[in-house]
Amino acid sequence: MNTSGMLRDYLAKVMDQESFFFHVINCMEKQLIDWGNDTMLLFDWVKMSKNVSGIFIIDGYSYVFTFEKKQLKVLQEQAPYALDRLLWEELVENGFVLKESHYIDKAFI
Repeated sequence: MNTSGMLRDYLAKVMDQESFFFHVINCMEKQLIDWGNDTMLLFDWVKMSKNVSGIFIIDGYSYVFTFEKKQLKVLQEQAPYALDRLLWEELVENGFVLKESHYIDKAFI
């Protein structure tokens, strides 16, 4: 998957928090599909909740996550790929093995 750092920087600055999170999740799903993984990503963004939770189902394995929205907002403001990196790291900590790609390089620079 190819990604543009300049476009992502712009999106991180202009998108609201929920829309940006949804964009990042979609990018992750596209990358996983590009790698040939059977993928489903579900998340629960309740406006009144302080947290967002979700589950990645990748090739039959489940990876659950929960983050504070405040933390995600800081990441969005900090760097264009900081949120991606946090989510990919969460997968890796739970046993997922990353493959190489331009997108992953951007997320981990």
